[in-house]
Amino acid sequence: MKSFRLSRIRPLLAGAVASVLGALLLFFYGGPALETQREQFFDSLTQWVSAPQSDQIVVIDVDRKSMQQVPDKNWGRTQTADLLSRLAKAGAKAAAVDFIFSTACDPAEPSNVALTQAISSMPVILGFLIADGGPEHPAPVPPVAVRKPVAIPELWFINGAEASCSFLQTASHSAAAAFLVGDEDARIRRVQAFSIIGNDAYPALGLEAARLAAGGRTPILGGQPVWLKLESRLIELDEDGSLRFAASPIAAIEARTVSAGDVLSGDVDDGRFKDKTVLIGSSLPNLGGLRSTASMPLEPSVQIHADIANAVLTGFIPERLAKLPLFEAALALIGGLLVAFVATRLRPVTSVALGLLAISGTIGAAAAIYAGSALLVDAVGISLALVFVLVVTSTLQFARVRRAESTARSKFSQYLPQSVVARYIDNPDDERVAGEERPVTALFTDIEGFSTLSQKLPPRDLVTLLDIYYAEVNGLVAQYGGMVDKVVGDAVHAFFNAPEDLDDHVNKAIDCAEAIRALTEEIRRRQGFVDHQFGRTRIGIETGIAVLGEVGAGGKLDYTAHGDCINLAARLQEANKFLGTAICIGPEAAVQSGRTLRSVGMHEIRGFGEMELFTNGA
Repeated sequence: MKSFRLSRIRPLLAGAVASVLGALLLFFYGGPALETQREQFFDSLTQWVSAPQSDQIVVIDVDRKSMQQVPDKNWGRTQTADLLSRLAKAGAKAAAVDFIFSTACDPAEPSNVALTQAISSMPVILGFLIADGGPEHPAPVPPVAVRKPVAIPELWFINGAEASCSFLQTASHSAAAAFLVGDEDARIRRVQAFSIIGNDAYPALGLEAARLAAGGRTPILGGQPVWLKLESRLIELDEDGSLRFAASPIAAIEARTVSAGDVLSGDVDDGRFKDKTVLIGSSLPNLGGLRSTASMPLEPSVQIHADIANAVLTGFIPERLAKLPLFEAALALIGGLLVAFVATRLRPVTSVALGLLAISGTIGAAAAIYAGSALLVDAVGISLALVFVLVVTSTLQFARVRRAESTARSKFSQYLPQSVVARYIDNPDDERVAGEERPVTALFTDIEGFSTLSQKLPPRDLVTLLDIYYAEVNGLVAQYGGMVDKVVGDAVHAFFNAPEDLDDHVNKAIDCAEAIRALTEEIRRRQGFVDHQFGRTRIGIETGIAVLGEVGAGGKLDYTAHGDCINLAARLQEANKFLGTAICIGPEAAVQSGRTLRSVGMHEIRGFGEMELFTNGA
């Protein structure tokens, strides 16, 4: 009986210790360590729970339909002037323009005269862009009051701006910052509330649009950390002075948006704009900025500004309060203790099921809290703390070695090739797989004209084409015994003779390159690809000694190779541009292949000097 009790107490004690440790880690290190995962969860949360939509906001999109109705299919200042004039006649409260008219600043030019008059006919906000050291000082400066003490964030200070022509600014009601700065993953989740140039503070375009929509009173800044008071609403800003917003789903965007072409042709009832604040921009890449948000991969910047205005007007602003980390750590501690208690008293399958139920409950509770108060609770960190407790307790309670091996194989297989994982698991006393020198043949590919293609092709269509392309190209690499190291943008990086030995790896890489060339030329003739003039694939190959192994630490590992042959293969892929070839083979690979390859002469390769290059005739 005593032995039985000890066997039950030890896992519980370990679970309690793990609960305390998990809560402490979450409180002190959870922010920076889990920032990416947490932000992605918050993105999902803002899409699961629909934010309220203000009826005071309308977006006019200069879309493809609008361009088709314009002479020469070129939207210009004349059309923008007509649009603003129609809004003024319709009784719109204000207009925020997400275009920068910074060139062709002749005030006597007819289109400029028309645009100046149109801007003067109603309250118009003109946006500006950030320009490091730029000479522009946008005007007019919107009003803002300061209640001391106030801590102005360093991020707000900028050196200059690119603004519209001065006579257009003079005719406008106010100037506002139209630029958007994404997070580390380039996704737009928040906006810099104010930008300061000299002694003047400019709100974000969406914030200024909301101010005019709400009555146009002077906003107040104050607090440490800084807060913003607009009308009777107090808005808590992030530590860096940013304002979060919930990206509207596509259905909400479509409901508030009308085509500029329909407005000019009279197909939109003027009552749609009566006493409304209208944001004008474009979903076309050549006219408007397209940025990644939680609702779509590429969202027009005007819609982002509309989301910001909507957040302010509805008061539904996603926020992280300063006290939330402590609250989350306390939840992690209590939940961890419960998980540890349950895991030591129930069957394995049942305890795991209840643990998953606790995690689901945490996510559900976070969604409920967000729906009711717009507070963003870190369910990711709490869930990870619960998982940590469950794993620790279960490991001591059940078959430790078998469970550890299964977990390790499952986790590491997401980062490393299966063979590397197997070698690591089967030899637990060995160090991590790192620093292994071996001959490797590197194959790098690139799609010709991809930048142009990505600019003219809708994002969803582009992703569809790339999915097909990568699936077939990567399949060929595997067929010839290679390993796809990574896919970067439009490029595939592959190795042969890594991580396992591959006989005649140089020739197999060359054969694979020829197969890829033939395949991609066939792909280019397929329906969908030929319509968009999908570019040919350029390939570079070189062989040599490389160092292979795991790179990175903490939450992200990458199995990759480093060496001159790797870098040279990338350069040779680029060399196809001036050689006019599809496949460029380095001198060492040409020698080791033993084949009769066609020389394309001596050429200077950046970082490597002059060398003789070869191709297989393609």
